Amino acid sequence: MRADDKAEPSAAPPVPTDGPTPAGPPAITAVAAVTASGVTVAELFDDLLGGRRRFTTERIPLVANALPPRPSAGAYDDSREIHAAHVRRPLPLGDVVGPRVDRTLTRDARLLIHAAHTAWPDRSGHLPERTGVVLGTLRAGRNEYIAIHNAAGHSGLTVNPVWGPHSGYNAAAAQLSIVLPAEGPNLTLTSGATAGLEALAVGARCLDDGVCDTVLAAGLDTLSAAVGGAPEGADGVPEGEAAAVLLLERAGAGEGRALARVLGTGRDAAAPPPAGAGAGAAGDGATGSATGGTADGEPGGAASGGSRVRDTAPGAALLAEAARNALREALREAGRRPAEVGLAVVHGTGDPASGTALRAALDAELGDGPRVCDVTATTGRAGGADGALAAAVAVEAIRRGVLPPAGTGGGGSGWEPPGGRLALCLSVDAGGSCAAVLLGGPETVEDDVNGRGEHA
Repeated sequence: MRADDKAEPSAAPPVPTDGPTPAGPPAITAVAAVTASGVTVAELFDDLLGGRRRFTTERIPLVANALPPRPSAGAYDDSREIHAAHVRRPLPLGDVVGPRVDRTLTRDARLLIHAAHTAWPDRSGHLPERTGVVLGTLRAGRNEYIAIHNAAGHSGLTVNPVWGPHSGYNAAAAQLSIVLPAEGPNLTLTSGATAGLEALAVGARCLDDGVCDTVLAAGLDTLSAAVGGAPEGADGVPEGEAAAVLLLERAGAGEGRALARVLGTGRDAAAPPPAGAGAGAAGDGATGSATGGTADGEPGGAASGGSRVRDTAPGAALLAEAARNALREALREAGRRPAEVGLAVVHGTGDPASGTALRAALDAELGDGPRVCDVTATTGRAGGADGALAAAVAVEAIRRGVLPPAGTGGGGSGWEPPGGRLALCLSVDAGGSCAAVLLGGPETVEDDVNGRGEHA
């Protein structure tokens, strides 16, 4: 992250003293991301402003972390060509984790650790003892799991034992905790397309409840031939890979370093229609499908939320109501009015139902007031990383005082609303999960009624 990307950091956050947790909204004190745009949030935001879309076609291996094959493996090639938003820059971590660990890191862990290290460049101090990690992902570890399965059944191939420990969903988050080190709770959320945004909401709740003193909330997913490539939708947005990290601190501990504050969060889940009714009967439009991966490497029908499309998936009407509930809950918790929101950062999942639901919820609750920015138009659909990237873009917009463009044409505009800069992040998953997070500026609200900045 460039020097102007965040407030002046201290060597390390102060270790909290005994006593009650300070009231007030949790502070976001650092943000970082690794995307096809580059390795800083500033680069991603500049691409949004410039309308640049860095989608390329490359051959990528079956396993996320390609290791040299045994000589006896011959000319076997398990890579595939995938058109996507690839992270093309090298991400060396030898100076951070040591050369031996650096050689064994999966691509999932590499992107995540690089983003976290960028958000926290000064490692001279120590994180507070109660530092938690909350990661949202759809397929972290799945690439390695499929690679092990395929290699074990293929003549002439050997399963590298390095792959084994990295084949669980929680492997990337666990690796990050070890590297930091972070000795607090370690959570991995796999709740579909909302996972990255829910990581931020869960992290803020951990601080509110006094479970943690500091939280790294993150979203992550990488590309692999094991899961194929999702076909481009009508909007021309392909799959992507990315990691985004937001550093959260309690209100008191983050004073002077805050870039933004988590004012309110909301979540709801749409109930599926009655058995046999089908998704189309539940609302306007049925869920679509995106290409996934199976153990034999052939494409399979996987929903954008990471599970197979079922006839019982909620339709657009049910999803829209759930999204409205999540949005209203975030505003209610923050004590803010819809008219105060100046920016809505969303991410499309590519299926008709969730896209229709997202637009309907925004129109019904916020009207045509806020600027609406879809981050996936620049980053590609990066699965579990999308919600965290949306939050990172919202923080950067608050920091710069610039509204990103609504489309891919480029160009931003100044943002100086009289009531302060409020940005809403909204995520809708085809499987029914909906999440919303309302972010505000770094200033502490004095007329605090409910602990999050209640306004009249």
